Amino acid sequence: MSIRQVPDFAVRLAARFRDPSLREITPALGRRNRHRTEKARTLFGRQPRPARRTLLDCAESLIARDAV
Repeated sequence: MSIRQVPDFAVRLAARFRDPSLREITPALGRRNRHRTEKARTLFGRQPRPARRTLLDCAESLIARDAV
């Protein structure tokens, strides 16, 4: 599977002149979000699920409910 990225400036231009729905995501462009799970582990004793398993479970759930 190949993944392509659109440059931030192109998304900003499209949001301004072509597709106003893109305006919602422009504040997040260029930002790198880093999240940690230590608080969930220490406060709640929860272990994070692997992202791959979570994604597969979500897809299976949507298919089971004829959502896709």
